Amino acid sequence: MQLYDPPLLQLLSFLTRKQAWLLPRDIARGFRLEGEAITPRTVQRWFAFLRAHGGFVYYPYPKANVLGLQDVLVRVHGVRNPTVFGVLPYAASFNVDVGMGDGRQFVSQSYWVPGPALRAFEEYWEAARDLGLLERVEILRSKNSHTIYSPFHQTITADGRAEIRGPVDNSYFAALLRRNLKDRFEVRLHEKIAASPLVIPIVVEHIWRHYSSQHVWKAIQESGEDHIRKYGSKVLRAAAEHPGSALRMIQEQWNALLEDFDEVFLQPRVFFDWPRLRDAAFLSFFIRTESDAMIEAAVQASQRSIVTALNPGLGPEGWCHVRCFLPSGQILPVLRIVQEFHRGAEAPVTALQDREATLALFQPTYCQVDWRLFDPESLSWRFDGDRYVEVLKRVKVS
Repeated sequence: MQLYDPPLLQLLSFLTRKQAWLLPRDIARGFRLEGEAITPRTVQRWFAFLRAHGGFVYYPYPKANVLGLQDVLVRVHGVRNPTVFGVLPYAASFNVDVGMGDGRQFVSQSYWVPGPALRAFEEYWEAARDLGLLERVEILRSKNSHTIYSPFHQTITADGRAEIRGPVDNSYFAALLRRNLKDRFEVRLHEKIAASPLVIPIVVEHIWRHYSSQHVWKAIQESGEDHIRKYGSKVLRAAAEHPGSALRMIQEQWNALLEDFDEVFLQPRVFFDWPRLRDAAFLSFFIRTESDAMIEAAVQASQRSIVTALNPGLGPEGWCHVRCFLPSGQILPVLRIVQEFHRGAEAPVTALQDREATLALFQPTYCQVDWRLFDPESLSWRFDGDRYVEVLKRVKVS
């Protein structure tokens, strides 16, 4: 078995186009390879191979807003001390990009910010600028981040090159985008999560640590008895008895969420070691356009890409951010899409990821949402804005 064997890539594509988080037995029931079924044991064996050799991760990605969190993208220019990226415990992603217009580096970092703390979040970055720790910062509040996956077996060759081979049909994701973006968007804790707040650590741990239920429970235990007590007497009793009863409770609440997938989750996420592919790059663009055109721009870009992420901006301005992992030969066609869809006097912003700089600068604290800041008694997230600014005041300008 080779890492980029078409059957493996077809399996990954199958997972991205099912609004569910499937177990091997579920996958075996629905997945067909040239019309033939495969066994759950084969699925498990393929998963083990992909994890060992391809960095494979598969998890249900929640709607941040139903957790009471707001997607926010920050672009930081002229940073003079990278410590600023590790202070706020709500970061969701981190990249160093190079602007194609001026050739200058900037950092793109996304956050899940508690809804009531948005102004305090902005004040943190204003303080960092005023203290001389960076030159300027741009902030985009957005709806939930959507991912469009092109069929991997049509965009990745068997020898590990990124290549678009023929037309790419991503209409499945276009329909998902339109359905989600027409719904009313509100940042507040969903009733199902309010009723079972234990799912907060379960959901977050599955994303950023990719843990099993056993690992999730271990992380909850490590938070201490006082914190466990806040989840209620039933959870505390389970913690005092034996791991089996606690694990069952976690699994029951997790399964209850998955049964009504679209209420809480946006889509399944499939992560693979994409940067290992040859002849590929990360290209991002920041454009201003109308709502329907925003979706069309992202879908057209996705037809030239392997993976595409869209952050639809909030507000009437019409800004959105799109990030593509694409074959290097598709950069120019995507730039033409940018020019076609961008509106307004202000120029669009296009950038390429500086992978070496990203790896050199990255620290684990630059990409971690700390679920321990959620208080299951008050059903709210803690954001210590004043303390975060005090930390900044002790940071030296490099």
